[in-house]
Amino acid sequence: MFDHLSVGVRDLAAARRFYDAFFAPLGCANACSAEAELAYGPGGTSRQFYLYPVDGSQVAGLGTHIAFSADSRTAVDQAYAAAVAAGATTIRAAGPHPDIAPDYYGAVILDPDGNKLEIVADTMH
Repeated sequence: MFDHLSVGVRDLAAARRFYDAFFAPLGCANACSAEAELAYGPGGTSRQFYLYPVDGSQVAGLGTHIAFSADSRTAVDQAYAAAVAAGATTIRAAGPHPDIAPDYYGAVILDPDGNKLEIVADTMH
């Protein structure tokens, strides 16, 4: 459906520490050698999610929400724990949320720049 997504961050080095930890349980790694951006994808081979430095007080887009697939509930739990340990703010803790869907298992966080991220492993898709 999409070729890639890009979001701005205030500090690229700090973003790398956060996203390296967040994406590791999801099987993704940085696939970019450029110093001006980061590009994550499955196995570190494809580039689907880009991060680039921006100036200004508002980095995150209002209402922006990006959901990432996890292969298992364990991967959701691990990505959520890594994100919180790396400075994420919890919106919805990892776990089942039958108010969303009967088989929904996921989490929603804000990264250190306020980008809303969801990690989901469910059978509703």
